[in-house]
Amino acid sequence: MDKAVDNMKAIIFTAGPRPKTGPDKTTAVDKNRAIKLIDASKMKGINLFVMISSDGSDNPQQAQETLRHYLEAKHDADEHLKASGMTYTIVRQ
Repeated sequence: MDKAVDNMKAIIFTAGPRPKTGPDKTTAVDKNRAIKLIDASKMKGINLFVMISSDGSDNPQQAQETLRHYLEAKHDADEHLKASGMTYTIVRQ
């Protein structure tokens, strides 16, 4: 991830797994890779991060069961970003 953020002033995270991938891919991309990118950005001194999240990620427990895992992964990444100390925007659509 370090090379991915070299010479960047801001990061916009929009990645996500393809439809109909399993929970393992959702966790790998929507949670783990987002967290790794947040951490790498912070270590490189990038102070502006925009996270494209999802409507319902602020309260995944209320979601339909079929969406809950996805929204929990988004929620965890969003919370990690909030705790990072970076300037951030979370877009929930």
